[in-house]
Amino acid sequence: AVVSTQSTGEPDKFEIGLLQRDVKRITAQVEIAQDVMEGVDNIIRWRSKPLSLFSMIFFVFAVYYVELWMIPLSLGITLLWSHIFRRLGLKRFENWIINPASRPYYERLKDSGGDGESAGFSAKLDKMKAVFTTAEGIQKGLDAGASIMEKFSHIGQWKCEFISLMCTVIMFVAGIALYFISIRLVIIVWGLNKFRKFYLRPNLVDNNELADLLSRIPSFPEIEKYRQIRTRGVKGVGSVAVAGAAKTAP
Repeated sequence: AVVSTQSTGEPDKFEIGLLQRDVKRITAQVEIAQDVMEGVDNIIRWRSKPLSLFSMIFFVFAVYYVELWMIPLSLGITLLWSHIFRRLGLKRFENWIINPASRPYYERLKDSGGDGESAGFSAKLDKMKAVFTTAEGIQKGLDAGASIMEKFSHIGQWKCEFISLMCTVIMFVAGIALYFISIRLVIIVWGLNKFRKFYLRPNLVDNNELADLLSRIPSFPEIEKYRQIRTRGVKGVGSVAVAGAAKTAP
């Protein structure tokens, strides 16, 4: 039977301390993802030429020869390998985890005294600032997530007809192309093009086409804002026209 890890007690009430703790937990996971993306970026930008050359060759062979069933099998082998390391008493992973430089953000903050008890007006002021900073970060994250989902929805609703028409044509062309061309070749060409661009131009600023496309689609608050500005502009023009007509009347 599967052991449930769900708490059977009363549900947790809202507390500022728990909110800050959860934000720090998310921040720690984001930092790990940023470290991984930074490593991939260093490989693509040829910061270490031997490593980048090996990664490019490995990428081509992996995409061309790896089958779908190999992915879960490799993950299972990785878990089994980790279990064997632990059974043999090798503390390789544990040593990496307890390294202060690689520990999660909230653990480093706790060890540095960020959660220590302190009294006085300054301590309360710092706590209030931390609360407002946490709330501001949550607000920005929710706004960004909602905006992205609304922009994808507006493509389907044809709020921007030119962009929706362009996406429709691209989908048809991509579907026809993938019918005749293997997806493996498409991925290999895409990856080799990434390596080629940064090898020839190391200081090139990469362009995210999807982010550029979404930046041209308004979210719901932006549409409401433009609608209010347009309404005010129409009312202003109308009032000016009425005033001019009143002045010219005999």
